[in-house]
Amino acid sequence: MEAEIENGDWTRDADKEINRLRSEMVDSASNQSSKEARVNLRLNPEDVEKIRVKAKREGIPYQTLIGSVLHKYATDQLLDEKAIEAVIRKLGKKAAS
Repeated sequence: MEAEIENGDWTRDADKEINRLRSEMVDSASNQSSKEARVNLRLNPEDVEKIRVKAKREGIPYQTLIGSVLHKYATDQLLDEKAIEAVIRKLGKKAAS
């Protein structure tokens, strides 16, 4: 080992290893930035069961459904179908009058 250090072999190997680790860290960091954020929530078990039933009906995992609903809410795309139907009924009644 002493001879390797004196010859500079150990230093070159150490530099290679440091560069390899640095490259792995950069790759890992860039992969992390493209991943989704993890969030832990406490939800009412009855609500979770209802979400699971709806997700199964849609053929998607329930976590995907929850993420979709939250995304739509955050981007102002979440629509309340019952409220829309009520407005359409009211407009229909006004148009008929």
